[in-house]
Amino acid sequence: MQVPNFFLTILRQPAARLVTISGVLFVAIAWATVIWQIIEDRSAAMEAAVRENRSRVVAFEQYVRRTLEAADLASVYLDERYRGQLRTNGDTTTRRIVLPQFFDPVISGAQIADAQGNIRFSTHGGPAPSVRDRRVFREVRDTPGVARAISSPTPQADTGETVLLVARSLRDARGKFVGVVAVEIPARRFVDFNAGLVYRPADLISIISLRGLTLARREGAVVSWGQDLKGTLVMERQAAAPNGEYWGPSVLDNKRRLFSHQRLANYSIFVTSGVGEADVLGPANRRAGWFLSLATALTLVVVALLALYFRHIHNQAQAQRRFDQMRDEFAHSARVSSLSEMAAGLAHELNQPLTAASNYLAVAELMNRGDGTREGVSAQLHQVRGQIARAGDIIRRIRDYLSKGNAELRVESIDATILDAIALAQGANAVSRARITYFEGHAHTRVLIDRVQIQQVLVNLIRNAEEAMAHMPVERRTIRIQVKPQSEELLEIRVDDDGPGFPPSVLEQFNLPFISTKAAHGLGIGLSICRRIIEVHGGALKAWNRPTGASVSFTVKREAVLRAVA
Repeated sequence: MQVPNFFLTILRQPAARLVTISGVLFVAIAWATVIWQIIEDRSAAMEAAVRENRSRVVAFEQYVRRTLEAADLASVYLDERYRGQLRTNGDTTTRRIVLPQFFDPVISGAQIADAQGNIRFSTHGGPAPSVRDRRVFREVRDTPGVARAISSPTPQADTGETVLLVARSLRDARGKFVGVVAVEIPARRFVDFNAGLVYRPADLISIISLRGLTLARREGAVVSWGQDLKGTLVMERQAAAPNGEYWGPSVLDNKRRLFSHQRLANYSIFVTSGVGEADVLGPANRRAGWFLSLATALTLVVVALLALYFRHIHNQAQAQRRFDQMRDEFAHSARVSSLSEMAAGLAHELNQPLTAASNYLAVAELMNRGDGTREGVSAQLHQVRGQIARAGDIIRRIRDYLSKGNAELRVESIDATILDAIALAQGANAVSRARITYFEGHAHTRVLIDRVQIQQVLVNLIRNAEEAMAHMPVERRTIRIQVKPQSEELLEIRVDDDGPGFPPSVLEQFNLPFISTKAAHGLGIGLSICRRIIEVHGGALKAWNRPTGASVSFTVKREAVLRAVA
């Protein structure tokens, strides 16, 4: 048997189709629910990360702004304190100054240069190089509209620490450039945001100038600066949305992150905060793994249950086929084994027509030799033909009864079927065991049956009734067969006897397989075969006790059913 044909055969059954469709729908709904839950979970995690990172970058921007405001206040103080001393004629020496204690601790130093770029005042002391060629000096000197600027990360010669110079231009009342004051803040202090917080390895905050240079950067616990980001994705996104968010790979380590930007209004810089995609979606991915494992387990369970169900159906079908085969073989064997019992009755029954035919032939022969008329001889031969036809009918009934085959439903006369069954039952006995009565009154009633199988049921019920009345006097052994329309579609055939009836235990288990009315030695296979035959015909086999005996009935479909289908 090919596997596809095996499944197609099973799926032809309505119950199997319902179970299969239910299982497939259950699995489909489970997977759809899991996928929907994973998508919703990831979406919720990403939305929460966007809100959290937006709040973080806003807080970081405020921290950087306060730091720059502290530097701005310090530059205002230094401007007021030392501007008048920048105009000393011909004096270019560097004087050392000390910052007051009330300055913000993030300010590590300060420098004041005149209009020519000579450092006139410094917290470091000693001679200092000119800053005339530095970008931050040229930016505030040559661009009147720019009052503040931030230098690139610059290492200090005396301390070795890298600082950012927050420069502020000094101009007189007419707007003439007279110098610049620069406050030094260590680059590291700009990314000390949320000091003490444990950063994940992929967490990132940075300050980037609009020229594309990182002024300070913290990735996890690592602080760095000076990376060139010109022409990269981060600068493109900043130009498109100065205060926006985007998912993308980091330029330096290629890790995919959620980035949030915030540009500062008075300085040509922006701050950014990034969280790793793996950190954002990690919990959701772990839950997704559990969801997928659960859906896979449910799928395997459903597949296993369907496989077991298909195997059960297949085994049940095979068992049913074996049972049907055994039933048919037993029914055939039962019919063949009953041939020995029928032999005596058949000999007696066949002897009568054959003897009569022989006598008619002898008379016809004498008439043919003597003075018999042609019409007389023809009449004798007609009688011979009738007796031979009678013997042929007897042989036909026995041949049909012994034939083996599957149910072939045809439209048959109910009277003819019952009369043939009675003849078969009576022919099995050399001496009649019971008187069988049937009131013919249904000559025009036709049923949709397999005539041989229904006759087999009737013969079996008649023989059971005869055996039940075997201990009774012969004159009291009566079997009555009745036919009664039950509905427009069903016809009831009933067999009554005047025996002792069924034991209560038999009636209670009448519908079970292999129940027997013969308590001592019966196997109950005959009744099981009868029940199976009636079920194939779409009817039901019933039994009950009457006050004066027992009754067994079964139903068959009437010809009206065939007309309705047509």
